[in-house]
Amino acid sequence: MLFYAKVSLGEILERGVYPFMDFIIEPLVSLPLWAIFASTLLFAYLFGAIPFSMAAGKVFFGVNLREEGSGNLGATNTFRTLGAKAGIGILLLDMAKGALPVFAARSVAHAAGFSSDVTAWLLIGSALAAIIGHTASPYIGFKGGKGAATSAGVMLALVPWVFLISAIIFFVTLALTRYVSVATIVTALAFPISTALIYQSWPLSLFALVIGIIVPVFHRANIQRLRAGTEPRFSWKDRGKRAATNQDN
Repeated sequence: MLFYAKVSLGEILERGVYPFMDFIIEPLVSLPLWAIFASTLLFAYLFGAIPFSMAAGKVFFGVNLREEGSGNLGATNTFRTLGAKAGIGILLLDMAKGALPVFAARSVAHAAGFSSDVTAWLLIGSALAAIIGHTASPYIGFKGGKGAATSAGVMLALVPWVFLISAIIFFVTLALTRYVSVATIVTALAFPISTALIYQSWPLSLFALVIGIIVPVFHRANIQRLRAGTEPRFSWKDRGKRAATNQDN
């Protein structure tokens, strides 16, 4: 059936988007295992690579975000350059780039009847592919953002309880420091710990550890600015000031 009138949140978390996409997924699961993995990961990478911030800047504002503010294609630079509405919109879209590929992978695994171990690796592979797509998009010369919002979307779809804890950690740290970069790095470092404690799954723990390393690495320039005292603090008053700062998260 192409569309289900009522699908509970529990079904979505268990079955992904399968109830809505069975006409695509069912032919896919008839392929060999390697082809299922390759197709699913390729979709995750290409979907995660969509540069929503760059497209929104050019279409709605006539602005190339790579030439404004920090030049980073992420929610923070969008917020500072184009305003709060645009920044929040890009934040949600970048999170969707992480969440939807994981839900799609879960749908494929459900339809194929994969074991829990195979399903875990397919979900983790899709999550990583989406994040890599965001940071190295083939649509814009293999450049992109720093992966924070896309990683948050992955958390939401893959480990929802950890997502809630991470959201609390992020906003508390942001309130205390007013540095988006510090809040992002602290949240990333706490991610492996909270994942290991709550889910007690070594594949998920390994994935969380990788993310806990990748995100701070992509923020190494922010760390240098923090040490130099030149990292800008977050302020609602700064929203929409095009090229007002050349630094961002």
